[in-house]
Amino acid sequence: MGLFSRKKTEEVSNEERIAREENRMKLEEFQMTKALGVKKYEAAMQFIYDEEARRFVVVEGPVESFRERNSWVIDYDQVEDVWLEVEEYWTESGDAYAIRGFGKLLAEDYSKVYWRYNFFLNIQTTHPYAKTIRFQMNYKTNVFRLPSFNIFIHRGLELNGRIKCESISKQIERLEKFAVDCDKAIRSGRMLDTLRGTRPDGFFEKLLKDGKEDYYVGRIENVCKHLKRAEKIHHILLD
Repeated sequence: MGLFSRKKTEEVSNEERIAREENRMKLEEFQMTKALGVKKYEAAMQFIYDEEARRFVVVEGPVESFRERNSWVIDYDQVEDVWLEVEEYWTESGDAYAIRGFGKLLAEDYSKVYWRYNFFLNIQTTHPYAKTIRFQMNYKTNVFRLPSFNIFIHRGLELNGRIKCESISKQIERLEKFAVDCDKAIRSGRMLDTLRGTRPDGFFEKLLKDGKEDYYVGRIENVCKHLKRAEKIHHILLD
């Protein structure tokens, strides 16, 4: 199905051919205000909008060549709804193609598995050939493990499922607070070690573990970036 869902009939095909030619003209007139997406990877998807003309496209690949792919130009007025879908699951290994875990995890096992996240922004429109646009905001699946905090019992980031964009700000606030609490727990643990003047066995291994915990806090912040991008696109299209 690709980025868009549409009917496939011979009758529609001729109409679509004409619509494609008209779309090429719209693309030539399109003046990019900004592209929202992961710029690090050339194959990543991008939400590109023309603020003055109130139009947008969603494309895969480099921003500079978006016109070449003849993606549908959608008017803001054609947008009916926008929602975020977060896919959260766990695997027993951290391999890129690890098999999804099955069954129910016990709380004590949460930090033993790898938690994975994908973020999809869905845009429902009245456009005849782009009824639903599915924009994957992360190019690579976000993968990380929970830190071994004794004071926290947290099932991943608890984001799985559909999130209405009006509720995203609450999720961002919750996760940013959680990141701060995690960071405080890390700093507190290190401060206690300093005050006690202790260097436990495996001191350098502990430094490595602390680095992983810092990394976890960074991953929470990265998740918030995806949520903030979804919130911004929602405001662009529906405000």
